[in-house]
Amino acid sequence: MLDIDYARMLAQNPDLTLDEIVMLDKVQKKHKLTDSEEEHLKSRKLIEGRKPNFYISLKVAQRTGQKAIYTKNRAFDKSYYLDLIEKAIREHGFVERNDVDELLWKKLPDWMDDKQRKVKINNLLSELRRKNRIQNNGSDSKPKWVLIGS
Repeated sequence: MLDIDYARMLAQNPDLTLDEIVMLDKVQKKHKLTDSEEEHLKSRKLIEGRKPNFYISLKVAQRTGQKAIYTKNRAFDKSYYLDLIEKAIREHGFVERNDVDELLWKKLPDWMDDKQRKVKINNLLSELRRKNRIQNNGSDSKPKWVLIGS
């Protein structure tokens, strides 16, 4: 079923065909795209993201007044998350895993589920550890992340 209000908003853009409007409606509703739909929308730069987590592109968001939705779906640069973790450790001396979760959870893209968010945060902590920026002075079950050289 097509969301008429959303379709009207998209139809205000004369560059979009009716088929593209229907496909973008599927993206908005988080419905699965066929391979040809995905290829077409990506080639026209109307969607971003990775399968199956597509979201409307910047240009569609700007033309339809969905800037906030776009920003919530698009992840920040990885360096932003890494800097936040380091800044929190610098300010507090150490952080535990639940502190890092609380710090980053709502800043991660909306399309991520809880498991993906946990994995992302694990990867960010691992990257800082591999780069010798932080170390765990706690245990595996109760980590206390500190800056190296503090």
